[in-house]
Amino acid sequence: RQFENLPKDPMSDLDKPENASAVSTAKVRGKREQIVQAAVKVFLEKGYAATSMNAVAEEAGVIKATIYSHFKDKQALFVGIIEEMTVKKLTIDLSNPEPILKLSPEEFVDVLTQKFTGVLKDPQYQAFFRLLVGESERFPELPELYVRTVIIRGMGLATKYFEAHQELNIKDPMAMAHICAGSFISLMTWQHILGGKNIL
Repeated sequence: RQFENLPKDPMSDLDKPENASAVSTAKVRGKREQIVQAAVKVFLEKGYAATSMNAVAEEAGVIKATIYSHFKDKQALFVGIIEEMTVKKLTIDLSNPEPILKLSPEEFVDVLTQKFTGVLKDPQYQAFFRLLVGESERFPELPELYVRTVIIRGMGLATKYFEAHQELNIKDPMAMAHICAGSFISLMTWQHILGGKNIL
């Protein structure tokens, strides 16, 4: 009886099936995040060709089998890196476009400007972009993965936005989405990769 009124140990709820499942899911996500972070470091230091799954496993502090339990091969791991370096850095949920679609045109421009400016100034992202360009001849599938994962999905979101906002009177929403994407890639390339920002 003397223990009946003691505060309940919050960790005791972890034994419940639903909570145990949540903890298990969190552990899996945490391990995946750990692997991706290690992969980012190794890929950016060594390049795509010279990076091995063994090197990533060593950097992540896991066995190679653990990596393969999350990513079927090296290319799948690189997709994880693309998402880490782009979609997550932009903090835009491309699977749920509704919050973006509801923004006013002024808010839409402000949000995109803020997010893309942050990415443009990120040294790690610049290194990642150089890796894509540098490896594109030997591994053309890498920039293609980037285009599919980032550019096309981003243009799809922009197209939906322009379609939803008739007040902008944009006759070709997809063409405008191309212009937006092209502007971002152009700025990244000539200002940051080619050093244009040091000249102007």
